[in-house]
Amino acid sequence: MRRLILGALSFSVPAMAGANGLLDAYHQAQEQDQTFQAAVHQRDASIEAKPQAWSVLLPQVVAQGGIERDRQHVLSSSSSQIDSTGAAPQKDVQWFSSRSYSLTLNQVIFDWSAFQTVAQSDKEVAQAQATYRSAEQSLISRTAAAYFAVLSAQDTLRADLDAQTSFKQQLEQAQKKFDVGLAAITDVRNAQASYDTSTALVIADRTAMDNAKRALGLIVGQPVDAIADLQQDIPLVAPNPAIPAEWSKSSSQDNPDLMTAFYAAEVARKQVSIYRGKYLPTVGATGSLNRSDSHSKFGSDTLDDAVSLTLTWNIFQGGLVTSQVRQAVASYQQTQAQYELQRRTVDQNTRNDYEGVVSGIASVKANKQAVISNQTSLEATQVGLKVGTRTEIDVLTARQALAAAQKSYYQSRYNYLNSLIALKQDAGRLGEDDLAEIDRLVVETATPSPPISAGEATIPDTMPTAPIKPPTP
Repeated sequence: MRRLILGALSFSVPAMAGANGLLDAYHQAQEQDQTFQAAVHQRDASIEAKPQAWSVLLPQVVAQGGIERDRQHVLSSSSSQIDSTGAAPQKDVQWFSSRSYSLTLNQVIFDWSAFQTVAQSDKEVAQAQATYRSAEQSLISRTAAAYFAVLSAQDTLRADLDAQTSFKQQLEQAQKKFDVGLAAITDVRNAQASYDTSTALVIADRTAMDNAKRALGLIVGQPVDAIADLQQDIPLVAPNPAIPAEWSKSSSQDNPDLMTAFYAAEVARKQVSIYRGKYLPTVGATGSLNRSDSHSKFGSDTLDDAVSLTLTWNIFQGGLVTSQVRQAVASYQQTQAQYELQRRTVDQNTRNDYEGVVSGIASVKANKQAVISNQTSLEATQVGLKVGTRTEIDVLTARQALAAAQKSYYQSRYNYLNSLIALKQDAGRLGEDDLAEIDRLVVETATPSPPISAGEATIPDTMPTAPIKPPTP
């Protein structure tokens, strides 16, 4: 198997005290998420297929015992005679008990269907393990996505609250200018419209944030209040190796969903052999020990033991076996088609997520620069308003553009992180350690941080990269 290193989840950053919100959420989800718990129980149930398959080939021992109380009433007998008094003898009534004990041992010597069932059970266990691994990785990605959704909702609310505050200040200034005759009523109306729009957005943002918290609470099994926020600047590292084909090859070998489909096809293939085995005879050995004890007038006490070898061959069963073989072959072909579809889907998702990481880096950088540009534009527009070269509408438009740029920047960071997680999940390499690395990017406080200013939003000339490690077998 090839091991791929996802550099963006392998960088070294100093851990911060208390910055464990995402990892804590995942640990809670492991215990409380019912989708994952159902997968755990499904795996535990499925792995019992192996001992059940072996049980048919192991000795079968059956013990039986019984006791019987009988009443025997002799109505007539050839030995009946007239007694000396001339009266016929009374009818003979006897009570007696019978006991019986038996011990039987059966051992399969040859049963092709049973042998193939054992082989099939190995594939079923492997399928169950792959399904569980898929559920485990899905829990990691679902927890992270829900956590990021809450952070994104908080960031959106923060940006719209800042915009609302600015619009309110501008509305108050426009109203004062209008009151002293320095501004037209249209400036007041425009400022009022922008403020009202921002207020509606804030209301919608609060609803979206509450919904996101409830979605995360459904996974972790408890209500979610405030959660730790993400750092303003996060490392942006490209996938390593930087070759989509390598990631695609890894996913074809280790993707748990693909492995589940593969083992499902193998189970179906073994089912064909099981039904074909019904064409063949079965051979079994039987050993028995029987004891019977009867206390009647003609009773006896016997002990029998026997050993037998039995060959059973169902030569014709009305075409049942032939039909079952055809059915199993069709089912196998169906699972093969499903496996091929899953393989193509996984390959497509891997390449899409790879491009999502690469484009996500560019998107974060571009949106960060857009925040700087819009901040500068707003400041320049405000200066222009003071000197009379720009209007109130220009300021309002610039402020709205800044809020939109801030929200796009915040969202681009979560899109980038989600793409990282999705890519590693595609390759079958997603684990708790990856969440721990991302968790180190979380700040300790859960209160919204101030918006990015032009002085803070600097873009590094070079992006950190992880050392390239070639895949190893």
